[in-house]
Amino acid sequence: MNSSAALLSILLALGLAVVGVFWGLNERNVANKAKDEEVSAIQRQSQSDFGSLENKLENSRAEVARLEDENRNLRRELDIERDGSADLIRQKERLELRLANLRDGDLPGDKIRDWTDDELDRRKSSRELTLAIRELPLKRQLRFRFADEDGMREALANGPNLVSPERATMQARAFAAMGFVSAETDVRARMLDLLEGQLGAAFYPGGDVILFNGKGTTNSVNDRTSLAVEIVRALQDQHFDLFPALEQWPYNDDAKQALWSVAVGDSSLVKIRFQLQDNTPGADQFIQSATKMTREQFERIPSFLREYYLFPFSLGDGFCQKLHEDGRWKRINEGLSSPPQSTAEILHPELYMSEEPFRPERYHWDISKLSVAGVMPIWNNVAGELGIALLLNQSDFLEQMAELGQPDILDMPELVSKGIEHFSARDGSKAAAGWNGDRYLVYPNADGEVGTDHVYWRTKWRSAEDAEEFADAITRSLAFRRGDKKPAAGQRYTSVRLLEGNQVRVIDSATREFGEALVEKFPEAAGQEGKAGS
Repeated sequence: MNSSAALLSILLALGLAVVGVFWGLNERNVANKAKDEEVSAIQRQSQSDFGSLENKLENSRAEVARLEDENRNLRRELDIERDGSADLIRQKERLELRLANLRDGDLPGDKIRDWTDDELDRRKSSRELTLAIRELPLKRQLRFRFADEDGMREALANGPNLVSPERATMQARAFAAMGFVSAETDVRARMLDLLEGQLGAAFYPGGDVILFNGKGTTNSVNDRTSLAVEIVRALQDQHFDLFPALEQWPYNDDAKQALWSVAVGDSSLVKIRFQLQDNTPGADQFIQSATKMTREQFERIPSFLREYYLFPFSLGDGFCQKLHEDGRWKRINEGLSSPPQSTAEILHPELYMSEEPFRPERYHWDISKLSVAGVMPIWNNVAGELGIALLLNQSDFLEQMAELGQPDILDMPELVSKGIEHFSARDGSKAAAGWNGDRYLVYPNADGEVGTDHVYWRTKWRSAEDAEEFADAITRSLAFRRGDKKPAAGQRYTSVRLLEGNQVRVIDSATREFGEALVEKFPEAAGQEGKAGS
């Protein structure tokens, strides 16, 4: 090949290469342009989609706002309907309460005043809370009636804690002869003073009726608490026949006091829990129920009566607390259905809680065969460990005051209210411990003044040492009360004698003749006096 041809071939090859490059560049430009157009299209589409989304979002926000407005409107309508329904429910409840009150409340002729709506609400809530705490239902619906002061006093006067007016004179004579009170003391009247002075706003006299002081109000914390206590009393009566059970002991004040101590202790436990849980809204926490008896008036009540009255309130709750710790309310229910039959068991709960039942000597003398020298006793009863302890402690105190030239039966310091430890530490209480039964009879002295009647008293003790300790203590008490001088013939006859079987016989007779008749009537050997009712 000549050089021209070679050069032409080279030029042709270069031309083809340039054309190839040109066409490659052209194709790339076309591809890039297409890609740019595609990107632009995508961008335009994205911008369109984003605008659409913004429109949809705005529309959604508008819809949410509309729904929220609609929801608020619906809520307002619902609240209005709910308030209306609640108001209707409240009106219905008030009408039901008023209907129940008309059915179970004051009789038309006896109405003192009307219950307010708030009082009815709080009366109902107090009842429900009390029943929940005590874990007992009502067997029968209670009736709540307003009473004035005279009505409350009349109900108190007919209660089981007082003897009848017909027996009041004999009781006063018997208590004076035993040395419990001074000769001029009207025992029933002073006990009524105590009950009335310590009475709260409510009182349960039996018959499923609770009397409420017309001057009180269930808007008061104190009055609601008083109401709770009496609702408990009604439960005790409905479930355990409390009032009939108290009436079963006409000749045994000690057994009656023991049962009453359980009842009071039970209500005291509920009272404490009620006060802690009673959060009644809107009630006036500062309304106070007036107590008629001042502290000074209370202290002027003869000490024996005052301390005897306080015993269930001061020591009954301790006894029930031990029962509650042993088996909660079920154990207290057992204590009410099968109660202790002596104050010794209240003072010493282990006697009651022992597997071996405590059975004190009853001395069930035949009341139809107790005539001595043609005279029947005016009083037949049991002093019990409590009565003996109070008598001996009182004698000790009076003797000490007499030595100081300040004899005053009314100023004896409180013993029971200071607790079991303080009470048990007194000499008289120690001498009364170990009691295992007693009974005393009081015969009238037709020729003597009140306080000089004849007393025959038989006691039994758990050990010979206990019997000797009591014999020494009662001898000192009689010597102080009757004087140390040996009576002349026909004058007062006093004798304290230890008998077989850990017994102590006490005779305090206005005359030697009647004292000797008592010795003859009641042989020293136990069990020879005959058997009879309680």
